Amino acid sequence: METEDGALEELHKELTCPVCLDLFREPVILECGHHFCRACIGRCWEAKSVDESTCPQCRKTCSKTPRPNSLLCNVVDSVRRARAMDARPKDPPQAPRSPSPEPNTSSCSRDDPETRSEPGMCLEHEERLKLFCEDDQVAICLVCGMSRDHKTHNVIPINEAFENYKEKLSFALRKVEEQRKDASAYQCQTNDNILLLKDRAGVLDQQISAQFQELHDFLSRQEEEMKACLKLAKEQKLGQLNDSLTQTTEQMSELELTAHSIHTKLNEEEENPELLRGIKGFIESAECVFETPQRVCVELQEGEFVGPLQHRVWKKMNSVLKPGVEPVTLDPSTAYPRLHVSADGRSVSVGDIQSGLPNNPERFTLYNIVLGTVPFTQGRHYWEVGVAGKTAWGLGVAAASVNRKEEISLCPEDGFWTLVLRNGSEYEACTSADECPLTPGHKPDCVGVYLDYDHGLVAFYDAGDMSHLFTFSEARFTEPVYPYFNPWPIIGGRNREPLTIHTPLV
Repeated sequence: METEDGALEELHKELTCPVCLDLFREPVILECGHHFCRACIGRCWEAKSVDESTCPQCRKTCSKTPRPNSLLCNVVDSVRRARAMDARPKDPPQAPRSPSPEPNTSSCSRDDPETRSEPGMCLEHEERLKLFCEDDQVAICLVCGMSRDHKTHNVIPINEAFENYKEKLSFALRKVEEQRKDASAYQCQTNDNILLLKDRAGVLDQQISAQFQELHDFLSRQEEEMKACLKLAKEQKLGQLNDSLTQTTEQMSELELTAHSIHTKLNEEEENPELLRGIKGFIESAECVFETPQRVCVELQEGEFVGPLQHRVWKKMNSVLKPGVEPVTLDPSTAYPRLHVSADGRSVSVGDIQSGLPNNPERFTLYNIVLGTVPFTQGRHYWEVGVAGKTAWGLGVAAASVNRKEEISLCPEDGFWTLVLRNGSEYEACTSADECPLTPGHKPDCVGVYLDYDHGLVAFYDAGDMSHLFTFSEARFTEPVYPYFNPWPIIGGRNREPLTIHTPLV
């Protein structure tokens, strides 16, 4: 009897999961040959932060998709039913019933009414689950907590575990809700940006169409005018030719009548005395001379109607450009004492300090700055400045109220919207941000500055090919602004070239 009990104990040990220490439920076999409950091995791997899966017994690496062991599952089911029948009170003998065929397959996770335990109870020790093993992430009873399998683990009261994980779940929920709100806000912002972009693109599309339509209308008018001039010249010459043709026709009629009269005289009988009567006067009257009409030049001069037609029209186009290149001039009364402004106010260069200049309120006294003469308070304006050969310069616009006597930054917050070149190749837009470097495709020899006062825009272009360099798009002007020029100091003998304002084509 003791031998039988020992054998049963040994069998029970072999059919016990080394993790939960209970009979296997849905046993699976790892590649190393060890068996575990499917749920137990899953919890072990989930509790680890590493992606690699290992056997809890031998620590060998194995696949995360273990194979089920159907034979072992059937054995466990048989043992579990046998234990349940042994624990059932003896019933009086009953008539034998015909055995029902066993299914071919069995699952140890099957909920057998005979082996169903009370919820919250340990299946092995039939004790209430009062502890929680944080290492294995399973609820255990007091006896399990003192067993060798959990003795070295971090075990806490199950109520405390509920509170701990409830707090952690609540914190995780709050974080997820915050992230969800952030995602929702970003989604709304992105949708708004999509609508804003489409609206802005629509407005710009209309502006482009309107401005090109103005050019189309101008070119159409020029074409009609040129064709009208050609038509007028053609009709004038055709009229002159028609007059000449009429005169020639009339003279030909007279000559034909005269010729006919002469033929009649010649055909009369010879030696007729009457033939000679008045013959001298007849001959004199028959003497007709063809008077050639004034010659008409039929050539239409190509140089008058075509020639450099496109260039001629292009030069006329300046009158309709909005804005065209404006004849900006420099105001010497604002210039730093080292700046020398030309007599026509079109260029400025750095030289020696000029003595005797008044320290008037308009003059800059710390920086190589000079402003334009005329302020802008509305509308669109465009001017071009030659910078060829220079290694440093600054261009843009400045508010009327900028500080002209103390240290300043060339940024919008101090009333400047500027683009600068330093050290020969370092271009930068002076924004309120720390840095805004620019990388033009090539070094411009002439820079165009565009101001749209009403819409708060200041844009810069390479005037050679009109490629865009940078745009300040939210200036919000509240006072007059002036064109800004800074030829920069002479450094190491370089940068002596002047800034030169280009005059518009006329």
